[in-house]
Amino acid sequence: MFKREIISSFSEVKLRLSGMRITEVYEIICRGKEAELSQYWLSYENHEDNYNLQKRVTVPASEFIETLNRCNVIKWDGFSGKNPPHVLDGTMFDFEATVNDGRRIHANGSNNFPKHYRDFTDALYQMLNDQQ
Repeated sequence: MFKREIISSFSEVKLRLSGMRITEVYEIICRGKEAELSQYWLSYENHEDNYNLQKRVTVPASEFIETLNRCNVIKWDGFSGKNPPHVLDGTMFDFEATVNDGRRIHANGSNNFPKHYRDFTDALYQMLNDQQ
């Protein structure tokens, strides 16, 4: 029988979303039993990216790991979603994670996302907004 691979730990997760007017970065860093979730808006000045912190919350690391597994993020590795024909505007994403003591996961796309991507971003928004 097939055994589903799961994430048991993480050190860092980063999601970068780029649109026509704004670039957002979500960074989640494991700090022991807690996960620090930060939302940044990116600006570009003097030939470098400037991260402007918008929100930062702390959630239990176990809750974040549960979200990674519920969204089956481990299956995203290698996803490269090409822009669908005739779609001229939208969102590009770049996802990187270090999980399970060093395993790297990378996915990217342009208006084309892996399965459960929206569930993952919805969970991030909820975590950020539940603790206001």
